[in-house]
Amino acid sequence: MTIKQAIPLLRVTDVARSIEWYRETLGFVGDPFPPTPPHAFAILRHADAELMLRRGSPPVRATPKPYDWDVYLRLEDSPFREAFAAFSARGIVARRLERMFYGLAEFEITDPDGYVICLSQMLEDASDLPTPAF
Repeated sequence: MTIKQAIPLLRVTDVARSIEWYRETLGFVGDPFPPTPPHAFAILRHADAELMLRRGSPPVRATPKPYDWDVYLRLEDSPFREAFAAFSARGIVARRLERMFYGLAEFEITDPDGYVICLSQMLEDASDLPTPAF
């Protein structure tokens, strides 16, 4: 058996709202079903990455702690520090920008349903970043 791809499925309270948030925040394009609201389902695409959204109740959980993310997105060739600053200004950053021991820079943001998305990228100039306080 060969697994080609794994795609996260997020249960969200409002598929249309989530499509808009992921489009505006991360550049995903949404393909909802049915095509007119209220949508029950959507596939979000950005290059080779996909996320699925299903209308429903997001899982009930305690306030997430740093490093307790739901989706991990590795970026490349993006203005990573600028994205962190813009997301910070919007109040959606859940964990500061840090240099991880495995070489990537990471930070976390939170979507409207409380899902935590970890964004990561290899930065050549990350020596000034703090490291995790595990």
